[in-house]
Amino acid sequence: MAKTKKAETTEVVVAEVKDVDFGDLELKIAKPSMNTDKTIVVSGNFSELGAKIQAVVDRYKGTKLTDENVDYVKTLKAQFVSLRTGIEREKKEYKKVYLDPAENLLKAMCDELLKIVDEGESALGAQLDEYDQRRKDELTVVLKEYVADAVEKFELRPEYADQIQLKKNYYNKTAKEEDSIDDINAQAEELSRKQKEYDTGVELIKAECEDAGLLPDTYIRELTYKCATEIVMEIKKDKKSKAELEKKAEEGEKVVIGADADSEIAKQMAKATELDKVAKKTKVIRITYTPSQAKALTEFFDNSGIQYEFIKTGF
Repeated sequence: MAKTKKAETTEVVVAEVKDVDFGDLELKIAKPSMNTDKTIVVSGNFSELGAKIQAVVDRYKGTKLTDENVDYVKTLKAQFVSLRTGIEREKKEYKKVYLDPAENLLKAMCDELLKIVDEGESALGAQLDEYDQRRKDELTVVLKEYVADAVEKFELRPEYADQIQLKKNYYNKTAKEEDSIDDINAQAEELSRKQKEYDTGVELIKAECEDAGLLPDTYIRELTYKCATEIVMEIKKDKKSKAELEKKAEEGEKVVIGADADSEIAKQMAKATELDKVAKKTKVIRITYTPSQAKALTEFFDNSGIQYEFIKTGF
C-alpha cells in the first residue's frame, strides 16, 4: 500500500524585531452633513482605520506562540481591547451629540402636530357619532311604528308584544327598510303562534280541571316549560288521585294529607281550605333558571303559599 504523503503545514512566527505599530488608531467621525437628495452623510476615517487594523489582524492571527513572543501578543491583544472600547465610546458620544438631539427634536415637533390631529379627529368623530345616534333615534321611531302595526295585525297581548326585538342589523346603513319590516312581522307571527298555543293550552287545562274541582292556575303556570298535552295527562293523574282520596273519605278511611300523600293534589286541597289573614306584599323580581329547574321553582312557590304571576319571559 502506498504511503500517504504528510500534509505540509506553514507556521507564522512573529518577527524578532517588533516592527508592528498601531500608530494613531483612533476612530474619528466628522459632523454629519446633508446631501443634495436630503440624505444624511456620516463620514470619518472608517476605511483608513479598517485597513490598518486588518493589516495587523492578517499578520498575527496565525501566530504560533512561543516563550519569546507570548508577552508581545498579550500586549497586542490588549491594544485590540482598547481599540474596541474606543470605537464603542466614540459611537455613543457621536449619537449623544448629533443623533439624539435631532431625534428628540423631531419627536417633540411631531408629537405637537399629532396632538392637533387628535383634537381634530376626536371633534369630527364626536360629530359623526352624534349624527349616527340621531339617525338611529329617528329610525327607532319608525321601527316602533312598524312594531305597533305588527302587534295590531297579529293581535298580540302586551306580554307577547314586548318580546319583539329591534335587532342591530335594522340600524345598518345598508339595511333595507322592507327587510326590517318583514323580520318584525316574522317575529310577530311567531309570537302570535305561541300566544294561540298558550291560550289553547289554558282552555284545555281549565276544561280538564272544571269537572274535578281542581285549581287550574297551578297547571297553567306550567305552560312556561311544558306542553299542554303533558299537563293534561298530569291533571288526569291528579283527578284519579283526588277521586281515590274522596272515595276513601266517603268509606270512612283515614286520609293523610301531607308528605305521605302520593299526589300533589292533596297539597292543593289543603291549601284551598286555609284562610290566610296576613297582610300581603308584592315585589317584582327577575329569576334566571334552566328548563329543568322550572318545575322545582313553581313547586317552591306553590308549597310556600306564595302567589306569583309570569309577566314576561326571555328578557
